[in-house]
Amino acid sequence: MKKSIFFKITLMILPILILLEGLILFITYRITYDSTIQSNTKYIQNATKMAVEIAQFIFPDSDEDAEACSSSFESLCESYNVDYVFLVEADVHAMSEKYLAIGFGKGANKDAIETRYPGVTVYNMLDSDEIAIVRGEKESAVRSESNQFGDTIICYMPVSDYYSADDFKTVKLDKTYIVAAEMNISSIVNRFESRFANLAIQSGIGTLLVLITIALILNFKIARPLRRISKKMNEFSAETINSFEDLPVKGNDELANMSRSFNTMAHDIDSYIHDIGKLNKEKHIRDTELDIARNIQAGLLQPTFYKNQNVTINAIMRAAKNVGGDLYDYRVQSDGKVYFVIADVAGKGISGALFMSRAITLLEQYALLGYSPAQMMTAYNDTLAAHNPNGLFITTFAAVYDPETGELKYTNAGHNHPYVLSNTLIELSDTNGMAAGIFNGFVYSEESIVLKAGDVIFMYTDGVNECENKNDEFFGTEELEEELKRHIGTDCDTIVEDVLKRLEEFADGATQSDDTTIMTVKIAEKPIRQELTVPAKAEYLNEINEMIMNKDGLSEDMKFNLSLIAEEIFVNICSYAYPDKEGFATITLDVYPDAVTIIFTDNGAPFDPTEQVLEIAEYDHEHSIGGLGRFMTFSIADDYSYLYRDGKNILRITKYNSVEE
Repeated sequence: MKKSIFFKITLMILPILILLEGLILFITYRITYDSTIQSNTKYIQNATKMAVEIAQFIFPDSDEDAEACSSSFESLCESYNVDYVFLVEADVHAMSEKYLAIGFGKGANKDAIETRYPGVTVYNMLDSDEIAIVRGEKESAVRSESNQFGDTIICYMPVSDYYSADDFKTVKLDKTYIVAAEMNISSIVNRFESRFANLAIQSGIGTLLVLITIALILNFKIARPLRRISKKMNEFSAETINSFEDLPVKGNDELANMSRSFNTMAHDIDSYIHDIGKLNKEKHIRDTELDIARNIQAGLLQPTFYKNQNVTINAIMRAAKNVGGDLYDYRVQSDGKVYFVIADVAGKGISGALFMSRAITLLEQYALLGYSPAQMMTAYNDTLAAHNPNGLFITTFAAVYDPETGELKYTNAGHNHPYVLSNTLIELSDTNGMAAGIFNGFVYSEESIVLKAGDVIFMYTDGVNECENKNDEFFGTEELEEELKRHIGTDCDTIVEDVLKRLEEFADGATQSDDTTIMTVKIAEKPIRQELTVPAKAEYLNEINEMIMNKDGLSEDMKFNLSLIAEEIFVNICSYAYPDKEGFATITLDVYPDAVTIIFTDNGAPFDPTEQVLEIAEYDHEHSIGGLGRFMTFSIADDYSYLYRDGKNILRITKYNSVEE
């Protein structure tokens, strides 16, 4: 039976499409899985905050109140889709916790329901986070742990006072109690995988439709023209067939007929084409794989330049091979702190790039969770060491800069010591941490330094100090320090360019032996700050506008835009933040050389105005509340962020490039 070439090609494309679909689903699975864990962690934190408020209003100091509090916790479990919400009295000396109230969700463990109830005391259950909260050392704690009820994510918060309905005031408790919300990771995964299965089915149907479309295109656009070409070539070969020894040909499809015709002219070059074709195919496959790896690696790295009102960041990564094992990363967190990291895998090429991609993903995950540098490095090392069959390791420097205080907290896992270009060149002290990925269980420490405006942090990998010339000599740390001393007071981009130029001059054409990565962070000037606190009443809007209009150094356009922003946000605070009581709002103006940040702070009900900002086409004039105003506000803004901390709503809005000199 004759088999058409388009049928064979279709069969070849089928497994490629299936593999491609599988790869896309796998990547989608990982991305959405991490996002699901993060969003559920946020739900747990929100549930814990609500549980604290419930405990303050219904403190279970009697059986009746314990039952009412537990019932409220049950509702909270259902609302936030968590498995456990409970209030305990912790005894640090006895390492025990007594349950005062507890609510269970749909995913609660049966044994937990039977053994955890108000009045029961469990011994040897306190962990370090609970002890820290009881002692007032922490405001809250989020952690992952494994216990007899499975793998869970849990959030702790303290309860140190309650609202007395008799006295109509808040009363200080005699001790600090702990409220917690907990969710089984298996519950999260089950819900996630159920949704993902539906996505996989839809993707499979889409792949089938694509395959059918390709088959039709191959038939009409390729197979039919090939038949006509085959016929013409057969006519040509019929006159010369006797002068050529036929090549073995199997099959009876269009390409087989083309081969029979081509035999008359292919004899002299057949061997040459075969050899060249084989070499080209191998080279093409190798180049394609390296291109893919290089593109993936480049996609993981942040842009080489970033600037906001607090820092300017310049970075560059040059791989010794097509792909490298170095990485750098930075991120501005929701509270305004700046996280950055630089690392070097002990390995190059594909293996180093794969290990690097895993490392940067872990670091970003822990940064999003708000870990301190030491916590981040400890968890990062444990995860890498637990799954490292090739025995690779990675030196890493991680830091978090707080623009409010100027403090830089950092930890170092065996990496080159960074420098601070200040009035003099300062080498950051070692935190005595070993390279990550070798042994788990190592606890990293951190150090801190207070930076001032104009200071530059210079971070690098050993491709800089171990750059070699044609005489096998190293560039060296001393030469690097001399180069940096000459650049004190210089911009970040100039420092990076000049150091790289100096390395090229030193190498003098020698092949680069190691990946070279440099990142610099320059501390911006501190803002000129003005602050105003007024009652949350609309009539005080004039005072806010006066503060803005009388502020020196602002252009008229900037004043106008800030007034529009202030009016929308302040009126919303007046209308919705304090529904049952009077309250206050604090408006802070931070004027930078090239930007202005206006900060709104209130003690009202938690509300994130940056979520679900409507597009103008989606606005419903009859039913939307505040949607159009928020759309206009955030359209004016160049940057904005929201944070709920210590019982306060904190909204930061930044406008750039409208500051008069």
